[in-house]
Amino acid sequence: MRVGVFLGTQHPAGADMRQMFENHVKQTWAVRDGGYDGIWLAQHYLTYPDQFFQPNPLLARLAAESGDLTIGTNILVLPLHNIIDLAEQYATIDIITGGKLVLGVALGYRDEEYNAFGINRKTRAKRFDEQLDALRLLWSEDNATYHGDHINFENISIRPQPLQRPNPEIWVGAAADPAIKRAARKGDNWIATSVTTASAMKPQVELYHKTREEAGKPKADGFAKCVELFVAETKEKALELGGPYIAEKYRAYYSWGMGKNVPGESGEGLDIAELIKDRFIVGSPEDCIRECLEQRDTLGVSDLLVRMNFPGMPIDLSLKTLKLFADEVLPHIR
Repeated sequence: MRVGVFLGTQHPAGADMRQMFENHVKQTWAVRDGGYDGIWLAQHYLTYPDQFFQPNPLLARLAAESGDLTIGTNILVLPLHNIIDLAEQYATIDIITGGKLVLGVALGYRDEEYNAFGINRKTRAKRFDEQLDALRLLWSEDNATYHGDHINFENISIRPQPLQRPNPEIWVGAAADPAIKRAARKGDNWIATSVTTASAMKPQVELYHKTREEAGKPKADGFAKCVELFVAETKEKALELGGPYIAEKYRAYYSWGMGKNVPGESGEGLDIAELIKDRFIVGSPEDCIRECLEQRDTLGVSDLLVRMNFPGMPIDLSLKTLKLFADEVLPHIR
């Protein structure tokens, strides 16, 4: 099982964003030197009063510090983007990273973002499908032509093209069943959300593999899953130190409407002790080893994307948990 770090780049209203950027550089060093497999950045727009770094420039800067790590987006809200601009931007990032880019994309769920960009949210699924087809075409062919309901271009060639041929892998984030089917049909991998409980995910995993088979795609070795994680010397200490910061992150998620997009109990309204059950991994190294292996052996996760820093968390605490996980957990879950 590969383990990447989903680097939380959302920060509170009063945070010194220059210092937060420097903290992300330090976290990247810790991920690189700790033996992890990748680093992943998210995207949201219009998070006021919270502050959220945009991934393109930050990915390019962190790539200079990342060594052999995979560099990925988890996720870009694809329908908000012009596909020609995105194709050239991320071809550039693939070159900067030495061909280690994975592009993670999803529909997004916030009306505020769609309204501000002037895009009808009702068109997002069809637009998304066309964008994926057009992106692969632009990354792999010259003199490309595409005509759809939302994406249209004639006889164009982008430069630069990505280093990876025919294109970097495209992973699709999905929480609801229709989106999981889309991930199976259109993506190279599925990124499962951290909000859905493991119990609710079991039928979704079956749906993902069944849909791939029906689409004539090769059997997947597994899939990627986001997991909120905090490790300390004991479970009680982990909950005491990490719990309040995880709770603050989920305050934002639920206020944005994230809970409306997952099957089963979304967790909205639960206290942190109840919220983590069957969702997150918060505990001692021994707890984390056991629960990470459960993700692999029970659900079939091949890529674990763990987030260990949260809005407002001091950098020393983030670095400590990154190192403890690298030293005490990572060697046991490969």
